[in-house]
Amino acid sequence: MKLLQFADPRDGQHVGLVEDDKVLDLTQTNAGPRSLHEIYYSLGGSEIGIVEAVRKLVSAAANMRKLELSQLLDNRDSSKPYLLKPVSGPPENAHALRIWLAGVTHEDSAKLREIEARQATGDTVNVYDQKYRECAKGGRPELFSKNEPDSVVGHGQPITRPADTVRMVPETELVSVYGLNAKGRIERLGYTGGNDVTDNGIEAANPLNLPQAKNWADGCASLGPLLVTADEYEDDVVTVSCEILRRGNRVAFKEGETGQERLNMPDKVFHMERMLFSRLPLLPGQLQILYWGTPIVFAESDFKTGLLTGDVMRLTFSGGIGTLENPVADLSVPDQLDKLR
Repeated sequence: MKLLQFADPRDGQHVGLVEDDKVLDLTQTNAGPRSLHEIYYSLGGSEIGIVEAVRKLVSAAANMRKLELSQLLDNRDSSKPYLLKPVSGPPENAHALRIWLAGVTHEDSAKLREIEARQATGDTVNVYDQKYRECAKGGRPELFSKNEPDSVVGHGQPITRPADTVRMVPETELVSVYGLNAKGRIERLGYTGGNDVTDNGIEAANPLNLPQAKNWADGCASLGPLLVTADEYEDDVVTVSCEILRRGNRVAFKEGETGQERLNMPDKVFHMERMLFSRLPLLPGQLQILYWGTPIVFAESDFKTGLLTGDVMRLTFSGGIGTLENPVADLSVPDQLDKLR
């Protein structure tokens, strides 16, 4: 089953079921859910499963609006229905969605991060290689959070570029989605695509800069376009690619593989899940997403400038998730500091 969330300019957020090239508007059923969160926590998903809860909605509906999937994917006009990220907290509580990410989970990423850190500092930096080897032996993985859920955007929405950016790059990552069922057990609800955009220049200068390299306002990562439920998604090996367009021309492209069999740790993704949820148990009413780390890294040698304003990123994921596209826009500089001088 494939699910998505979209905005209708007339009345706000909707949730939809994708069938072939159509989107069934589940918000127009009698129960009128506005989100995957509502289907799971308010309409029985945590008791009977998200798939069965959606099926009950569809079977009880007399008529549902149908939209063209291609139009939602292509539309960039906010006066018409457009895609949002496929999972979110309810509109009144964005922080009901927790967002955590993993780093150096793939060999190419770990090696290149090490090289870039040495080039940036002139020092022998071994933190990335050390973390990769530590995790491969069953040690603690690198996990970090995106603290503001609204700074993670959906398909078609802008990724922002701060004025002090050094060298920003996309990171193509599989993302798993979790809920807490009625028996108090965490379950994987499904999978989507993710772009964990990073200021690689800031991180390379000093690994302790990681929080600033990963977090800023109004679009520091993206999700989408579709969520494929766990019962239908094969997560062993997932093929991914990333294309960057500048004024319509391709300026960078890479492809790779992620998934359970490409992670560098015993117990695969469960190793990260165990480390995350043992310290931060999921609470009733919360959803969790976890980015798995990227197998695709754009080195300075093959993408010197990094992302510039106006660039477009296209990240493609196998298994029905589709292509996640985001343009790059300037992050506005707030005028808030005058009183602090």
